[in-house]
Amino acid sequence: MTWRKYVAVWRSRLYRYPAPETMGRTRLFWIALGLVALATAIFSTYFIFVHLGRQDAYLTSAEDLGTYDQAVWSLTHGQLFHQTVCNIVSDTNCFSLNGIPRFAIHFEPVLFLLSLFYLIISGPKTLLVLQTLVVASGAFPAFWLARLRLRNELAAVGIAVLYLLYPTLQQAEIFDFHAVTMTGALLLFTLYFMYTRRTPWLFVFAILSMACKEEIPVVIAMFGLWSIIFQQRWRSGLALVGLSIAWIGTTLLIYHFISPTGHPLLSSRYSYLGSSPSQIISYFLQHPRAVISQHLLEPTHRQYLRILLAPAGYLPLLVPWILVLAFPSIALNLLSSDRNQYLGVYQYNAEIVPILIFATIESIVLITWGARWLVKYMRERQAQQAQDGEADQAEHIQPAIPVRPAIRWVQPALLSLLVVFTLFAVVHQDFMYGALPFSRAFSWPNVSAHDQVAEHIIPMILPSASISAQTSLVPHLSERSHIYLFPYADDTADYIFLDITGDTYPFYPPSYTIEVKKVLLSGHYGVVVAQDGYLLLKRGLPPPGISSFSGVQSDNDLVPDLPASFCSFSRVSPQEVPQALQVDFEAVSA
Repeated sequence: MTWRKYVAVWRSRLYRYPAPETMGRTRLFWIALGLVALATAIFSTYFIFVHLGRQDAYLTSAEDLGTYDQAVWSLTHGQLFHQTVCNIVSDTNCFSLNGIPRFAIHFEPVLFLLSLFYLIISGPKTLLVLQTLVVASGAFPAFWLARLRLRNELAAVGIAVLYLLYPTLQQAEIFDFHAVTMTGALLLFTLYFMYTRRTPWLFVFAILSMACKEEIPVVIAMFGLWSIIFQQRWRSGLALVGLSIAWIGTTLLIYHFISPTGHPLLSSRYSYLGSSPSQIISYFLQHPRAVISQHLLEPTHRQYLRILLAPAGYLPLLVPWILVLAFPSIALNLLSSDRNQYLGVYQYNAEIVPILIFATIESIVLITWGARWLVKYMRERQAQQAQDGEADQAEHIQPAIPVRPAIRWVQPALLSLLVVFTLFAVVHQDFMYGALPFSRAFSWPNVSAHDQVAEHIIPMILPSASISAQTSLVPHLSERSHIYLFPYADDTADYIFLDITGDTYPFYPPSYTIEVKKVLLSGHYGVVVAQDGYLLLKRGLPPPGISSFSGVQSDNDLVPDLPASFCSFSRVSPQEVPQALQVDFEAVSA
């Protein structure tokens, strides 16, 4: 066989995805589509209420709802995605009190589109609602793609529900707002239009996907290469690759001119690998065992892979030619020095979910194809045995393998079983890692009397003033030119707003207490409000004195003198005490 024939044979074998056969829109199709629309509406309603409740209950955070809100708000006020919120304690994204453009951290031009909605309703809730609606819409391409591949409307409904129930998608959705979370739906649209060969829409959604984060062009380039190999679509595939390369080049150019360091401020998460492509390749070649043991076999990294694959019953492992599309994103997370990227519960996994859904569909196709081939083989063997029986003597006839007429139900029954299996697996994982009412770590957000105190304090802060605030307070104050995540600018900001009962990120509690006492005793800030655990400090007011309960004179152990109302969060009324206990203390002389 000549090399040309070898190429022709392998080209034929790789040509696995010809143009799909159309399916008629029967009554069952419209019923199935209605079920998908209903599931999408339930998903949207539920997560919108959860998002709005979390915002009202002060459960959202500075990073990243506060950063996005300030950035988008700034564009509508004449600045290019200006951002001053950053973590000065344990991250690398703080450069100047004057702030930086958002594009110095992440290149997300989709924010230009989202900013149009700020002209109607400005605020973080707008971002949360938009994100939920976009993510929920991904159920439709999941349904359409599964319908064409599985040739079954009801099974396709199950795949759409699988997408909506996927725990990593839900965790990305519920964790504030991130532009990359929308790729959960946008990449599914891209995959659907790539499979159906609808080139204009393919490029529309490819561009929208790339506009959500700087690493998505690598994913789109993988889509283009996949289309070339498995669909033989050279023009559109090469165009996707070329567009991705051009997008990456533009991104690097923007970083060069906008970033104060000339490169992404978060690139230090991979600095241990090297500062250039050649150094990174050299690192992998010189330390292969270290890479495997530290970033693949290490328990937390292994658990991350389980969190990704278990909701689909590990079926995506059967189709590595699909799973390879997620390799760039999974590798970025596994190799990062920031462990949040491989915990499986944040926004870093949204772009992986569409590929896992596609891989699940293809694994079901593969299994049902294997079952169909087995049935065909059994029938052919039965026919062959029948022919042999006519020529052989009766005593030499081997009993035929019985193939009942009901065998035609094997494939649809197996299809139903596999879809039910994936739904069972995803619901089981939702209990462990999801964001549904029955999930282990979920609690419904409730606005407390403590939260209402903050609502009375916030209007006291001038809109034009700079402020350093605690993480849960930032999204309620972020539409201003200068807002900082405490302790950043806690010696220069006009106001400092704290809630000692809330999340102390980026501090651990002991360090947080030391920093708060340092600010109170610095002499630069006085108390405007000290109530129910909230502290509103203003620069230039008389500082608080030393409490009479401070029994030591060391600077680290001094106790500032704060009003009694500050500790009201720790007190309860007599009616709330189930069993009263009275204790008398007497002085004991030596």
